[in-house]
Amino acid sequence: MLLFPVRVEDAEVDRVPAVSIGIAAACAAAFLLTWVAPKNPDGMRADGFREILRYYEEHPYLTVQPRFLYDYLRPQARAAIEQMHEETPVTVDEATRALEQTHLDSLIEDFATVAEASPMRRLGLVPARGLKQPGWLTHMFLHFGWMHLLGNMFFFYLVGPLLEDLWGRGFFGAFYLAGGMMAAVAHFGIDPRSTVVMAGASGAIAACMGAFSYRCRSRRIRMAYMIGWIRRGTFLIPAWLWGGFWFAGEVFSLASHSSEGVAVMAHIGGFLFGFGAATLVEKSGYEARALAPAVQEKTTWTQHPSTDLARAALERGDQLAAAEAYRTVLREQPLDREAAVALARIEQGPAPAIPLLQNLAMRGELGQAWIMALELGAAFDPDRLPDKLAYQLAGATEAASDAGDLPIQLDAAIGRRQGPLAAKALLRAAKRCFAAGHDGQAHLDAARALPNLAPEMLAQIDGAGSSGGSLAPAPSTPAPHDGSGKAVRVLACRLIDLAENALHVEMASGTTRRVDFNHLVGVAAGVVADAQGAAILTDFILSWGASGEGPSAIRISGSQLGLSSLFPGVPSKEAYAKFLRHVLARTAGEPLPSREALAKGDYPRFPTVAALNAAFYGNARG
Repeated sequence: MLLFPVRVEDAEVDRVPAVSIGIAAACAAAFLLTWVAPKNPDGMRADGFREILRYYEEHPYLTVQPRFLYDYLRPQARAAIEQMHEETPVTVDEATRALEQTHLDSLIEDFATVAEASPMRRLGLVPARGLKQPGWLTHMFLHFGWMHLLGNMFFFYLVGPLLEDLWGRGFFGAFYLAGGMMAAVAHFGIDPRSTVVMAGASGAIAACMGAFSYRCRSRRIRMAYMIGWIRRGTFLIPAWLWGGFWFAGEVFSLASHSSEGVAVMAHIGGFLFGFGAATLVEKSGYEARALAPAVQEKTTWTQHPSTDLARAALERGDQLAAAEAYRTVLREQPLDREAAVALARIEQGPAPAIPLLQNLAMRGELGQAWIMALELGAAFDPDRLPDKLAYQLAGATEAASDAGDLPIQLDAAIGRRQGPLAAKALLRAAKRCFAAGHDGQAHLDAARALPNLAPEMLAQIDGAGSSGGSLAPAPSTPAPHDGSGKAVRVLACRLIDLAENALHVEMASGTTRRVDFNHLVGVAAGVVADAQGAAILTDFILSWGASGEGPSAIRISGSQLGLSSLFPGVPSKEAYAKFLRHVLARTAGEPLPSREALAKGDYPRFPTVAALNAAFYGNARG
């Protein structure tokens, strides 16, 4: 019967597990450099081994050094050589035997010299070398073959990213290294004089498994089983049981000596360290006091501390201080929307917002990019945008339904710079002008004057001029729509005050608005992936749409709620739950995905804002 884990059920993380990915990448890189690239990665020269074996077959009465038997041979090969041993024949005198023994020893020494110079043996952990060796750290990134690497990485994939998501990147990275070293200490303690090299990430991963078995003990592991070719299937077990069975198996292997060649004690030591560390971190309150708040600040719930400083500076009219505070935010979080828009307005130029606009365009969220572009107001200068970004924005005609003649201005700006996209942009600008009943000939003339025009492009320009032009369909990313094709209007806002029966919000334009709870037709909450990891978005739905209009909603991201001010001293996730309970208790509108889910904190997750819009407004209510 074959039994193995398949996955952790509902294993979602709020941020990209950068440390876990880095560890896996380091193991892969080390494997390529130390195992794949060298001809003899472990230094085991086949010709040298054959020469030793042939000489010993001819002289089976000689003594093979124990170091050679136990350091370089598998148990089966060692047993075969030991069975070959014979007594010294009477025809061989002591002097001859001594010379023959010296020759065999020299062959083994030559073999060992080459083997010890190999990367695997230099960077692996050899207990007999003592404390001063790089192997204490480097051994956990080395692997003996593809199956060794892939097996370890699979188990790491099961538990590593989830622990990193709970504990944060810095703490998890330190824990992983400490777990690997403690596993090595356990292996060292079994036989400090051993000259056998140990390598592999399994000790550190065992520490992760031990921590996971305690910290995520209620998680469910999907197990698969195969009984020959007769029956196969899957079933679920809790994480604590999975970890317990695995640990019991390792203890049995150690006691029965049934896993020779495997550093079983490293697995046991690593698991115990991880289990103990996770217990201590939780029971001491360190996770709740330090780790969880730090993780939450970097994911879903709170804003950068300099954002409050910038807002305060703007309120007292100090734009220089506000700009410096927003620059601090953008240095650490280049895609922070509030900081990007506000700093662009202060500087009267789009440069601070360009990275976020490019990110939205790259992700296909051109509707959101246009909303942000319009928020910039006068700071949105087409002449200061990169050509590719300007061309993408100008091409999203449906997403730019409120943009007026900005798409034409963008195309004209591209044309003035005479880059690779200039001809296409000017041709599109001319067609737009003709379609709107305006004269687009100036754009065609500018396009025709560009150097090095391809004949096909010149023909299109001439054709547009002779026909008066018509706007051909351009690649676009439409704004979110409901099931009937009506555009969904979402207004991004910032919460100013939470009253008993209403919200006071600030719109992107700077105007304030009161939103009465009894006027809401729905409330929705969902988590969306973003550049920093994830963001909680809360929609206050004003209308499901009527008379040819789509739904409309006010949207506030978690960082714009000011939870630390609303509920001082309350952890961010708990503060958000209290905020949501306050709202739900005062509105009869329909909660999405459901009142029960929001009450439990089960917020649905979406890869993009567009996916969230489609889920919430795909079939607008009547």
